[in-house]
Amino acid sequence: MTELNKPIPLEHFHERTRNIPATASINSQNDVHRISNNFPLEVETNPDIKPLMTINLPKKNKYRTITTFCWAFSAGMTDGVFGSLLPFIEAYYGINYAIVSLLWLGNALGYILIGFSGHILDQKLGKFGSIMCAGVSLLSMSVLFLTGTKFPVMCIATFLGGIGTAINLGQFNVFLPPLGAKYVGYQHGCYGLGATAGPLFATLMTDHGIRWNFFYFVLLGISIFNLVLIGLTFHDYDHDLKEYSLDSSDSKAGDDPENKSTEPTTHDFKSALKNWKVWLGSVFIFFYQGSEVAMGGWVVTFIISYRKGATHSAGFISSGFWGGVTLGRFLLTGPLIKFIGSRRSIIGLCLLIIAFDILTWLVPEKIAAAVFASFAGLFIGPIIPMVITFLARILPRKIRLCSMTIIMAFGSSGGSALPFLVGMVSQKTGTYVLHPIFLASYAIMFVAWILLPNIDRKGAINTLWQRIW
Repeated sequence: MTELNKPIPLEHFHERTRNIPATASINSQNDVHRISNNFPLEVETNPDIKPLMTINLPKKNKYRTITTFCWAFSAGMTDGVFGSLLPFIEAYYGINYAIVSLLWLGNALGYILIGFSGHILDQKLGKFGSIMCAGVSLLSMSVLFLTGTKFPVMCIATFLGGIGTAINLGQFNVFLPPLGAKYVGYQHGCYGLGATAGPLFATLMTDHGIRWNFFYFVLLGISIFNLVLIGLTFHDYDHDLKEYSLDSSDSKAGDDPENKSTEPTTHDFKSALKNWKVWLGSVFIFFYQGSEVAMGGWVVTFIISYRKGATHSAGFISSGFWGGVTLGRFLLTGPLIKFIGSRRSIIGLCLLIIAFDILTWLVPEKIAAAVFASFAGLFIGPIIPMVITFLARILPRKIRLCSMTIIMAFGSSGGSALPFLVGMVSQKTGTYVLHPIFLASYAIMFVAWILLPNIDRKGAINTLWQRIW
């Protein structure tokens, strides 16, 4: 029997061929041409379908990904260094916990502003223009901090930093997930690296008598480098989005109007606000970011005040926590997703984090407290890349950018609001209040997480246990 006489599958033909039997006998080359002409391939008859954007397609994506890693490193340095510089800032300005907490409040206001206006900025400036605007805001923050001028100006600086960070979080957390969950993990791992390096470098400078604000020379240099890198790699990003899709459903969409391959040119902000998944995601990220930054910032002061730690060791305590976060993101994220799944992993991680925070709070020994805080950081690390990838999967494409901007802006404002709350309450009660606030945050996160869809479980979900686990 010749090759032409063998039955062949027709699954690769256009959708319209499904009324033909699953296999057919083709006895001549004429039969092949007749079938091909009548039922042309989908890619030939549907020019609206765009190729899926990947790490190598277009080629510049790999350099854009590296750019997001560099930005995340600088964002980590900015957040991580606050904890180790806090005692020096308080002494420099002669202010208490409540006043110094206003630095985080300024940051939170920047996040919230972008939560309401980020979609407008994207429409007016485009994605590249928005990212460049973020870079200029972050550079301006470093310049103002570098001057060491009056404290209210420092609060304006953190406000600008909040604007820049919120814009980039929204844009980059739409760009990266379709390229692969591991790249989201690497980005947040780079954030952890920056948050680990920042306190160590700042401690090295202050131990040699260099004034605390001169650390921002380092951040200024990195901000300039990032701005140039963004200009080189993202300048044609808007054009590429017309040629490639960030949504895998676009490559299979056919004529479905819900999955047209063209990227939306407007943002349905109202629809995003009405989506309950957006608000649950915002609540989760709010308390996650808030508890993470509060622990990284205030655990140093807690150990110095209640465990008789030395001021010159502040950077090492903070770096130990952020080092744990970094290791968790690089080493645990992939294996947990692969072998356990995001749903069950995050439930287990939340329980472990709660246990290690209780140990940090109650064990009356400074070295042990610092070690327990580092272990808490280890298990905190993998959560954010898992959640970002998960949210990118469950949110409708038409509102995805708008939704992720809202989630990251309102959610990440927790990274400023909760440290501010800890500072305000600490002024009256003491910094031990960090731990009850931290534990309450994880209880709320746990509830928000189990209310989100359990997409890791295959098949019908008929019981409460199946919905949770």
